[in-house]
Amino acid sequence: MIYHINGQLKDILKDSIIIEANGVGYEIIIPASYIKTLPEIESTIKFYTYHHIREDQQTLFGFSNPQEKDFFLKLTSVSGVGPKVGIKIMSELSINEVTEAILSNNTTTLTRVSGVGKKMAERLVMELKDKCDVTSHPQIEQRSTLSRDYEQDLYLALKTLGYTKEEIRRGISASNDLDTKAPIEKSIKSILKHL
Repeated sequence: MIYHINGQLKDILKDSIIIEANGVGYEIIIPASYIKTLPEIESTIKFYTYHHIREDQQTLFGFSNPQEKDFFLKLTSVSGVGPKVGIKIMSELSINEVTEAILSNNTTTLTRVSGVGKKMAERLVMELKDKCDVTSHPQIEQRSTLSRDYEQDLYLALKTLGYTKEEIRRGISASNDLDTKAPIEKSIKSILKHL
């Protein structure tokens, strides 16, 4: 089992990176949300890895810390959720968003991820509800005060303004003064300050 790799970042590909350690170049598939936060090429970098072995191939999946790796392993413990779907979920939603969706039985948020249908979303909720710890995700309490409909309206409004799912997610997470009772225009202005 390869627990982590520490080496030089040699290349950034579409959904993976190449890290060279002791003369060996490792291709590591990472969540797409990591791409913007990577250091410059030739920088030293450390990734915690999950080594997925099948009869016909071996694949490394990488995470910036052990907690994100553990969360990925929780996702892939659900029947039907393979490593590629797990990475896709972590690319399009934050851990807080996934945890909040599971704890509140919100399958709509989970089905926003391409490749996650209603049945898979229901399995994620059913199988992970007891494994998700709300105390390790303090932002959830604040986020849960937003109604699903209100948050959906925010997503749609910001999407029409040209922002990506990842940018909208970051903006909503960073805005601490969002209030369902306030006009949606006020909330949009607050989120735009963080985009």
